Amino acid sequence: MVNYSQKDGYSAIVLYMNTDLFIENSFSLTPNDILLDRHHGSLKINYWTNDSADLSSVCVSIEGREPQKINLDWEEITYGERAYFQCECGLRVNKIYLPENGKEFACRKCHGLLYQLTTFNRHTNAGKFLYKQNRLQKLMESREKMGRILYKNNFTKRFERFLNLCNKAGLDDVVKGANTLKELIAQ
Repeated sequence: MVNYSQKDGYSAIVLYMNTDLFIENSFSLTPNDILLDRHHGSLKINYWTNDSADLSSVCVSIEGREPQKINLDWEEITYGERAYFQCECGLRVNKIYLPENGKEFACRKCHGLLYQLTTFNRHTNAGKFLYKQNRLQKLMESREKMGRILYKNNFTKRFERFLNLCNKAGLDDVVKGANTLKELIAQ
């Protein structure tokens, strides 16, 4: 949404971005979250079925809200079965979302959710800056969640991928520090 304002003879363009439409700001569920009864921090989520033998639908209630029936679609794979969500629109998806002010879980297309990176032009100077800041934030969050970085005196695959992404993002100091650590361990 664009708003034109005029103050003291100067006109300015103010851009307002609705962050409710970002996937990153929405709560998401996967079928494994329900089937393995994973907990989401301090959020109280209740799952139940009417028939424990039939897992074609599950009822979900978050923090005392009205329960929602969610249909599961099962697909035969090489070694067993895999569950997907069947959204109200007919799409079979692996994640369903609940935006901050949303009332029901649905796929990202039903909620009109976008990835934050798709909302700006990466070819402009401002867009390049926003892109780099977004990547740095994501890298910091991924490193924060990462457990061990070494296994049998070698970097884990996850940490190697992290270093590769840091290298692409231009974080040379992080990569040099990690390589120095690896050399010290090898001695």
